[in-house]
Amino acid sequence: MVVWTLKTWLGFGLGILSFSGLIVNLLVVIPVFRLAFLQNKSPIYVISFINIVTDIVNVLMATCYLAPSIMFETYFFTENKTATIPKLMGSTFMFCWYLTSITQIVMAVNRVIVICFRRSDLFTRTNICKLFCIIIPFCFFLMYMAQYGTPCCFFVFDHVVLSYSYNQIDGLDNYPNMFIDLPLNTTSSTIATICYAMIVWTVRQSTKGIASSLSTQPGRRSRKNREVTYAMQFCFISMFYTFSWITFRVFPIAIGDRGLEWFICISAAVTINSSANALVYLISNQEVWRNLKSSGLNIFNRAANSSDVGNNSTDGHSVVRNSHNTNTNTNTSKY
Repeated sequence: MVVWTLKTWLGFGLGILSFSGLIVNLLVVIPVFRLAFLQNKSPIYVISFINIVTDIVNVLMATCYLAPSIMFETYFFTENKTATIPKLMGSTFMFCWYLTSITQIVMAVNRVIVICFRRSDLFTRTNICKLFCIIIPFCFFLMYMAQYGTPCCFFVFDHVVLSYSYNQIDGLDNYPNMFIDLPLNTTSSTIATICYAMIVWTVRQSTKGIASSLSTQPGRRSRKNREVTYAMQFCFISMFYTFSWITFRVFPIAIGDRGLEWFICISAAVTINSSANALVYLISNQEVWRNLKSSGLNIFNRAANSSDVGNNSTDGHSVVRNSHNTNTNTNTSKY
């Protein structure tokens, strides 16, 4: 029987939050896949699709493993956080985190090239797919080096601190944090900040300088507005990303061991970051909304058509029976 302590309630709250994020991501992933690969929309949806898939993995692990482990205060099937399952969860998380970090860079650079330099031929759908064929193995390499390539430490899901931690050997420096995690996180946020600042400056300059020409070219204006909208959506996503990794750095320094319950903010921030992409699309992306509505209408139409077929089939049997009765009556009248 579960004793409902503060830690239990915090784990339960994290489970609700992460499960909600999972639902939101699952709602969005199919429309984004269609926009990316089936409907020939902006190639930016290819990047978004990869990001959402990694988000689904993260919120799924938080829902099915991290939140229950906090509630029941166990690592599940082991009492040691250095065992296979906590380490495997940590390895999966780190791979997704590295992929997300580099994806933030790709998003920001894509928006700068398209909006500021007006080059839409570089980030084509084919080029983006080729780029991620390189990035994904590279992220797997980074994960392997961080988790298995150094003797000092590795990253695990840790219910003791209600989030995540490095399992570090005393007397050894945390090399994955020093040479992989912190540099990558900082680089990703810095590049994103610079890129989105350039976009804001470019949009302001173009609004002043070519407002009249845009008013005479509605197609060009509409396309530019759409690209800027994508950029602002990704800017918000990058802000959530930056906030989540900063909490992981700040809380251990600011709080230490005095109030471990506050560390739930770290796992909550990571979950919110993993839900931000889908939430932004649901709130502000009309193309995704139209796909969701059309999907709902298609399901409704299929159900209606199926019902009509069943009714027609029943009516058909009635017609056959009536026809049979008519023929019987006709034959009887002949005799």
